[in-house]
Amino acid sequence: MAEILKGKPVAEFLESEIMKEVSNLKEKNIYPKLGIIGINVNEESRAYSDNIEKVFGKLGIKVEKKFYDESISLEELKEIFINLKNDDSIHGILLLRPLPEYFEKQKVYKFLPSRKDIEGLTYENCGRLFYGEKSFVPCTPLAVLELLDFYNIPIEGKHVVIVGRSISVGRPLSLLFLNRNATVTICHSKTKDLALLTRQADILVSAVGKANFIDENMVNENAIVIDVGTNIIDGKIVGDVNFENVKKKVKAITPVPGGIGIITIRTLAKNLLRAVKNEVEI
Repeated sequence: MAEILKGKPVAEFLESEIMKEVSNLKEKNIYPKLGIIGINVNEESRAYSDNIEKVFGKLGIKVEKKFYDESISLEELKEIFINLKNDDSIHGILLLRPLPEYFEKQKVYKFLPSRKDIEGLTYENCGRLFYGEKSFVPCTPLAVLELLDFYNIPIEGKHVVIVGRSISVGRPLSLLFLNRNATVTICHSKTKDLALLTRQADILVSAVGKANFIDENMVNENAIVIDVGTNIIDGKIVGDVNFENVKKKVKAITPVPGGIGIITIRTLAKNLLRAVKNEVEI
């Protein structure tokens, strides 16, 4: 039976670190603050922003939310980004996704001020990550590494197979693993004989958004399985991995819910504190 890699102890460890840092900042009259921008926000994104506000409140971090309808123009949105860039009270910006189709096609996140882009979506941050330099990185890939490090699971020299190539998870995560000297294989919807590749993984990460997509025939007995997927089936949250079947075979596995998801808002907070240091002389 696999070791269950629960996210709660990781989240609690990160919270203790974050609260100490926030307390130190407040002693210097620096009050970390996140600006959340949403356009035509759906129910899921609104719930996510509410959860961020709740967790950040617990951590002592302020949140300012601004939602706009789809009628906002690209020029108006650019102006909002410029105002946030020049607002010294806002240290980081989170642009909620998915965006309306027009704004996705325009890749509006490239207009965010890179020093406040705490999800690492601007071309500058993506480029820095590519070159192995310090950059902001999306919070979900960071959460994966935080979990592996917390449980002392080695990365260097391991074969990591990532199923999914999104800009917010698969692609940045592959670069993070490369920067930690792993050998990385990225799989996607056009990959042939997917199971042949996933069975070779020392660490298998699934981020495809398909419920129970990874089954016991796609893993080996020594695999560490990280499930990043979040899917709703019959009103219940499930991951990409068939948890009950796969946990009987592999070495370790994350649950959904209770795995990576609970860590992500904490890594977002860590990114915000990095942004504070970028903006303020401490």
